[in-house]
Order: sequence, then C-alpha cells, then structure tokens
Amino acid sequence: MISWGIATGFASALINTVGFLFNARFLLYYKSPVRLLVISSLVMMLISLPLMIWLCPFGMIPDVWLYLGEVVFSSILFLIGQGAFFGALRFFEASRLSSLLGLKIIVLSVIFILSGGMLNWMQWSAVMLAAMAAVMLNWSGSQKSSVKGWLLLLLTLVAYSSVDMVETDLVVKMREFTGFSTLRSSFAVVPLLYTSIGMICTPALYFFKPDKGQLAKAFPYALLWLSSQVLLLCCFAFLQPVFGNVILATRGIFSVLIGMILPCFGLAALDSKIPAAMWMRRIVASLVMLGAIALYSAGSMQ
Repeated sequence: MISWGIATGFASALINTVGFLFNARFLLYYKSPVRLLVISSLVMMLISLPLMIWLCPFGMIPDVWLYLGEVVFSSILFLIGQGAFFGALRFFEASRLSSLLGLKIIVLSVIFILSGGMLNWMQWSAVMLAAMAAVMLNWSGSQKSSVKGWLLLLLTLVAYSSVDMVETDLVVKMREFTGFSTLRSSFAVVPLLYTSIGMICTPALYFFKPDKGQLAKAFPYALLWLSSQVLLLCCFAFLQPVFGNVILATRGIFSVLIGMILPCFGLAALDSKIPAAMWMRRIVASLVMLGAIALYSAGSMQ
C-alpha cells in the first residue's frame, strides 16, 4: 500500500512538473495566469465530460446528490484558493510565493489533526523538514509584504489543504460505494471534479474569448494536469493527504533536474535564470526533501 502510494505520488509530481513547462509556455505568449486558469478549465471540462459519463457509476452511489454537492464544494474551494493565490501575487514576487506554498504541508497537517487524524513525532519532523526544503527550493528575496498579502497566502494554503482533504474523501467514498480499485476510483472522481470546475468557470469565457491558438497551447497543460491529479488522488487515498503532500513536494527536485536539462534542448526561456549559489541551495534542499520522505515513511511504520 505504502509503496503504491509513493510510486503514484512520485509519478504525479513528475507529470505535474512537466505540465508547468507548458504552463510557462502559455504565459510566455499571453502573460495572464487568470486566462490560463479559465481556458485550461474549459479544456479540462471538454476532456472530462465524456470521461465522466463513461467512468462515473452514478447508479452505484447512495445519496448521489449529496456526493455531487461535495464535488461542487471541492470545486469552489479550489477556485477560492486560485483566486487568493492570484491576489497574493500582487504582494509577493512569483518565485517567492511559490516557495511559501511549501508551508501548505504544515497547514494541511494541522487540518488533518483537527479532523481526527494523528501524526507521531517522526512524521511531524518530516513535515517540518519538507516545508523547510520547499521554501529553500525557490526562495529568492526577503522584501517586505503587507498583512493583506500574508492573509491571502493563508487563505490560499487553507483552501488548497481543504481541497486535498475533500478530494481524498471523495475517492475513499467512491472506492467504498463501488468496490473499485483506488486507481479506478480516482479515474471516476477526477472527471467529476474538473467538469464541475469547468462549468463554474464557463461564464468567465465571455471576458477572455479563447481562440484556437489559446486552446491548443492550453491543451498539453490541461491533459498533463488531469493525469497528475488522477495519480495524486491515488496517492492521497493510499497514504493520506499529509504524506501525499510530502511526496508531492518532490516537484521541487524534478524542477531542479528539468531546469538543468532545458538549456541542452534550447528551451532555457521556459525557466528563469538563476545563479550557481541558488543551484547549490536547491540541491541541498532536494536532499533534505528526500530525507523528509524517508523519515515520514519510517514514522508510518511505527
């Protein structure tokens, strides 16, 4: 169970990291993360809708409307988190905000405890190490920011963490209701979620008016994101969201590796140029991250 959870978590982190390259390509052309969110949500809905009809066993779910209400609730939480994240970008530079999102592991751990979960001292130590490593990976400044910026960051972390908890519950319930495997349950839940998110975002298309070029550039990111989410929900269902997020934080390690490889293919524009000292710090942070995973795994076996 743990080995499958770790494997799906690593696969999700890798696919997610590659997806962010296509995210960066879109932003090079259109300069608007909100446009990317809206258009990629449309593309994900177009992919998810037929999959939802095909894969989701509505007839096997008791209280199906209550279940769908939980899906919509998760979708709204996700969009609240995205809105707060974009708002926080006005107060933090992007790379600094990206590093601060590593604090999500701590917020998620607190929510997990408040909802009845338990972490031992080894797991808490791993959470702190993973958060420290995540911040180290992209930290690039110490400029002051306002209280409003920190409040928006806190809202982002709470919303994202709550989404992880709700989505895990959706997969576990799907597995219990249907007797499906964890992977198949995740395949059923993800199209539900992203059809819902796409439908909520549809009115915003009036303001962005996507053309074929925008849809084509958003498609690879959308497809990779959906794939990573199926694997991530598997990971959460196997390991619980806290350990899953410790695994997912290895995106930073994959980012370091991909950042080193991109110039070899003439794609350096898709990543920011950083000095050698920051490369060394990222390598150290990556080793700390691997140590956090090993420590949490050992704590899980106690």
